Amino acid sequence: MAGTEFSEEPTIRLKLLVDKEKNKVVLAEVGKDFVDVLFSFLILPIGTIVRFLQKHHHNQKSPAAATKIGCFNNLYKSVVDMSNDDFLTEACKHILLYPMHVKVSQCKRLKLNIDDTPILKYYRCPDLGNSQSCSKAYSNFYSLKCVCGKFMKQEIIANEGVREEIFVSDNKSFIISDNMKVGFSSISLALKTIRELGHTDLDKLDEMLVDVGHKEVLALLECLLSSDTPLTDAFLMKRSSCIITKTPNMASLAALQDGGKEEESNEQQLSVTLFVRKQDKKVLYAESGQDFVDLLLIFLAVPLELVWGISGNNIELECIDNLCKSKKSLSSSQATHHSSTMLPLNYSFQAPLLGISRKVSIPWSVTINYQRYDLKLMYPNYDGSGESTIHSSSGLVRRGTTYMISDDLTISAKKLFFNYLHIEEVECRLG
Repeated sequence: MAGTEFSEEPTIRLKLLVDKEKNKVVLAEVGKDFVDVLFSFLILPIGTIVRFLQKHHHNQKSPAAATKIGCFNNLYKSVVDMSNDDFLTEACKHILLYPMHVKVSQCKRLKLNIDDTPILKYYRCPDLGNSQSCSKAYSNFYSLKCVCGKFMKQEIIANEGVREEIFVSDNKSFIISDNMKVGFSSISLALKTIRELGHTDLDKLDEMLVDVGHKEVLALLECLLSSDTPLTDAFLMKRSSCIITKTPNMASLAALQDGGKEEESNEQQLSVTLFVRKQDKKVLYAESGQDFVDLLLIFLAVPLELVWGISGNNIELECIDNLCKSKKSLSSSQATHHSSTMLPLNYSFQAPLLGISRKVSIPWSVTINYQRYDLKLMYPNYDGSGESTIHSSSGLVRRGTTYMISDDLTISAKKLFFNYLHIEEVECRLG
């Protein structure tokens, strides 16, 4: 049907075990295809999830606002509102609005793939091999310029390489509990799950078949981020949601100040000036240079699983934790699990400060007129100027600008106005 976003779409059939009295999903029996879809949620960058949920609510014409993922929605909107001139290059803004992940190509093979992020393409200068002044580099963006001044618009056709499993290799049945624990299907696991959830009368449980399409997958993703019973809320429309909350052991302002003064560290540190209301020590906004803003914006490219890992025990949402543990135990190999929790090369800046692994840069070999050239990655922030470096990533936003960051992580290069008689200035170091 014209105008329908997903016409004649594929579907995956699930078998749900439902408590009829409580109108609650106890568990689901699914195949490999659906488990791969579930695990793909964890490698989606936060910025992509924000964009998906906003688009989903718009397409559904839902009167309710899209689920907010902490302050990440504000970070994403800040990027949308910033002009291209606020960034080192147009590509720098693009990789935040449409962040990539390391398994984009593999996830295109998912039976239900909600990720519309384009597969990475590779470009070189069309004059490579004809001009000595050309940079021996490749780029993922044809909007970037070679050192010779020409756009990197000659596409390099990439080989598909070895076709590997997306996440799980066993073509078996799996059981998923309502709190997102995934395991191989067995009678013993099913009975154990039923007992743990307090169901003693099996006669009150009923089987229900559900055909899941793109719309249902997006609804499940939203429920995963906002509910402690995602299967029930997504497939029975119960919506008994909980809110993502911080736990009381989050670092205080005093701890941040003390941590910056007690000892010197050799690790990378960033300085931020906080403006705090004297009355209750509430942070009104922060003032910083480009490095701290780069650090905040890079979170839009960090996969959900890594954000969860960085947060430690500071966020209460059991379902994501259960799904992360299940993915780790059921992945076809530990190498597959580890590679899916890395940042792509284009996001290497500030990754060490976050303790995140990055993919290693591997030269790309091309042959032109019988001459072999080993090309290195041209980072998206290369603007062709003498101060810009082709093969190293130095950030996203323009240098020399002071940025204002509100307490809800709205970023602006404009000055915020407060009554300065009621606030105090506090220096903090982040490392």
